Amino acid sequence: MEIVAALFIDNIEFRRDPPGGPTKIDITGAYFSIRIDAYPTTLTPHLVVLLRAENEAGRRGNLDVRFVRAGTEDEVARNTSAVTIAPPGNFFYQLVRPELTFDAPGGIEAHCEIAETGSKVVVPLTAL
Repeated sequence: MEIVAALFIDNIEFRRDPPGGPTKIDITGAYFSIRIDAYPTTLTPHLVVLLRAENEAGRRGNLDVRFVRAGTEDEVARNTSAVTIAPPGNFFYQLVRPELTFDAPGGIEAHCEIAETGSKVVVPLTAL
């Protein structure tokens, strides 16, 4: 299993184009920064992680997402989810919705990893 991509988003929708054809993913409002009007504040952004598995052996795994303050190892939230992609060769998505507190402008990074394969990606989120 590997991570294909990860983004903070406003919305995700799936459709068949044409009907009965392949699935298309409509992702809207992808962002890496957000404007905050007053501090302190707590956000619950949507993080979508797109995954794939090439074969039967790789279709089960654990997605671990650690949210840390940028430039530190201070963990502010964490989510671990068991994932099964069926059948192999397909894509899968996992939505993660952390509760993140910002006392002042700054950044938090989402460290996404599949423990079994070591596939990983880091996604920044900066509060302005």
